[in-house]
Amino acid sequence: MIRLLCTLTLGAMAAVTVAGQDDPPANPEMSVNDLMITIVTPATDTLWGIEDPQTAEDWQVFVDAADVVIDAGRTMKNGGTGPNDAGWAADPAWQALTDALIGAGRDARQAAVNQDIEAMYAAGEVLYPPCEECHLQFHPGFREQ
Repeated sequence: MIRLLCTLTLGAMAAVTVAGQDDPPANPEMSVNDLMITIVTPATDTLWGIEDPQTAEDWQVFVDAADVVIDAGRTMKNGGTGPNDAGWAADPAWQALTDALIGAGRDARQAAVNQDIEAMYAAGEVLYPPCEECHLQFHPGFREQ
């Protein structure tokens, strides 16, 4: 059930994503924290959880997850509706980390399009540092659950 919900969420998000577009949405409708919990974490967990996709449909799950990461990163560039979000978005470090997230998402997307598992693993390794650094700088005390 959770896998189905995640797949439906990723598919819906990917349907409205333009992976090559850089302009972030102008009016965020949720906090960065909510975006991270409901959108980014399931998508990155999907990318980091790649095992052995066999079919085009299997690979499409990873293309969709990468699209979600890219789109969420673009959204996070403007912050969100949370009390600290506008300040974070104004910080050059935040902008650099969101750019790194977007870039790693694009690497993962290209790897999935190419059906290249080694490149997917490499993209996952590139994706982790900006996530970890962002948590350290902007969400002190955050712990993996």
